[in-house]
Amino acid sequence: MKKESTLKSVKIQYADPIIDYKSSTTSSIMATSTITKPDVKSMVHAVATILQSQMLEAPADEADEQKELYYFSEEKYIKEKPEAFDEARLALLRETPTVDNINEFIQALYDCAQFR
Repeated sequence: MKKESTLKSVKIQYADPIIDYKSSTTSSIMATSTITKPDVKSMVHAVATILQSQMLEAPADEADEQKELYYFSEEKYIKEKPEAFDEARLALLRETPTVDNINEFIQALYDCAQFR
């Protein structure tokens, strides 16, 4: 007896338009992207989610001036020119960005790299 595979289409609603995924009754996985044609939006979203998770888990200690990453810290620039930052801007700089903010930033970098 030969087992037949039946494909059905599943529509999943995310923040993006409806994406059509294929599924199979034989437990096969249908790839939505490949090495030669990656799904850039999905990868950027995954990286943004991981980065935000790392930011939330990182200790919120004062930036150490001796560390290499100090130059990427907002605190360095706030100490250099405190008069340039009002209370609202300070609060905005010190809050953890959302996944959407990070996603937007990475997408902008990607678009610049692709000369779009």
